[in-house]
Amino acid sequence: MYKILYQGVDTLDVAIKGALPQSILDELEAAKIEAEKMHSDKQGYGVTLGPDKLKLFVKATGKRGGYRYVFIDDPTGAIWSVKANANSDDWNFFVSARALGLLCKTYEGMKAHMEGVLKSLGANIKEVSVNRIDYAIDIAATNFELDMKNFVAPGVAKLRSYYSTDNELDDNGNRAPKGKQDDIAAVMSGGRFESVTIGKMPGRQVIVYDKLKAAKDLKTPYWFDVWGIDPNDPGTQVWRVEIRGGKVGLDNSISKAQNRNYETIEAALPKFLTKAAENIRYVTDKGEVSNVTRSNVHPLWVAAQEALKVLPTREEPALPQAYALEQMRKERVTMATAQGFGNLNNMFVLEGYTPEEIAKRYPEMLAKEARKYGEALGNDLHLEKLARAKEKLRVFINSDISR
Repeated sequence: MYKILYQGVDTLDVAIKGALPQSILDELEAAKIEAEKMHSDKQGYGVTLGPDKLKLFVKATGKRGGYRYVFIDDPTGAIWSVKANANSDDWNFFVSARALGLLCKTYEGMKAHMEGVLKSLGANIKEVSVNRIDYAIDIAATNFELDMKNFVAPGVAKLRSYYSTDNELDDNGNRAPKGKQDDIAAVMSGGRFESVTIGKMPGRQVIVYDKLKAAKDLKTPYWFDVWGIDPNDPGTQVWRVEIRGGKVGLDNSISKAQNRNYETIEAALPKFLTKAAENIRYVTDKGEVSNVTRSNVHPLWVAAQEALKVLPTREEPALPQAYALEQMRKERVTMATAQGFGNLNNMFVLEGYTPEEIAKRYPEMLAKEARKYGEALGNDLHLEKLARAKEKLRVFINSDISR
């Protein structure tokens, strides 16, 4: 009834001591200026840097903490925040790897990817410190209903609604909307709990939520391939138990003499996760016993605890990169089609045409407007805009997916 569908590191944030050469910083500055001019913060301004001609998409805005530059290397790569500082004795990098990149590259592969990007840019690197690591367990749980009252947690843990700004960039390296930067401690929809969060970052945090609904709402259909389930099966339910370790929580799990390097955190992670799942539990009869320590642990939580006893090392990606990019390409085609024709419909209505006229003459009107648009731009400018669009979307084009 409670089957583990997937488990693994879901977020990896690291700070890196080191610096880029001044020449690369100058090129990033130029790219940032172009991004500002073109208002291309969402997609970023495409630029090729370094001797390996690494393709990056530089954002128009930076990130708090003194990071002037933010860029992504590809949708299955990482989000990079970089200070305009060539002194390699300073902590000039903050790098965040999210779920899709870790699915397509594995945890070890993502670490190698980060190192490869820095090497391609000629960076001088001295030290790496893990700032955050999230571990996710996705469980098939038919007929499970989440109830906030059934959690047992230490007295210092808080179950309350709050907003946090510890993670202000979304998966594409863009600023999250104000007030939406982190999960709410208890979220309800239609009279049912969709998520409950216990604890607060940058300490230790445990969150349980309806991952199937999240996959549909956030338009990340590749999760169904990872799980090996049919998204249209009405009996399907997937709940995620996720344990998050921020830098304070991780510091508490290692000795004061140790640094939060990869080796130290990886050695401490199994105990950190199992302790979190022991200190915080989801039970079946909390209101029926006088001593909550005697409450029966819910089968969902038993499954999560069992999964944490041995953390699997994944040698092959859970999701092929080419497949993930193809799914993202299809999603963008669907969105572009809906937006494009929706805007055209609005334009025709604003021009005074009736719905009946538009429906009857639609192909003719579309062709006419396309000619007008092309003539107004001129062939050279039109080609320039098309080339710019292709450059932004290059990673999703079939011929480039296998690069």
